[in-house]
Amino acid sequence: MPRYFIDTTAGSLNARDEEGYDLPDLEAARREAVCALPEIARYSLNRSERKSVVVKVRDESGAVLFQATLTLSEQWMDAPTAG
Repeated sequence: MPRYFIDTTAGSLNARDEEGYDLPDLEAARREAVCALPEIARYSLNRSERKSVVVKVRDESGAVLFQATLTLSEQWMDAPTAG
């Protein structure tokens, strides 16, 4: 079974997966990475200077095969003026 590694970048956090996952194929690795995005974002976006989380899937040779990004966009609206 192939081994895939899921690296994470969220603001100044760069986590390189050194253990990896034994998964049947790249589609399974993609699902694993995409499903991890909301959980990672929950713990990192509030403490981050950037508002995006990136996961990359590598194979055993180190080649990046897939990347997904979750981005939070915030914008204050003009407050109504008291009349």
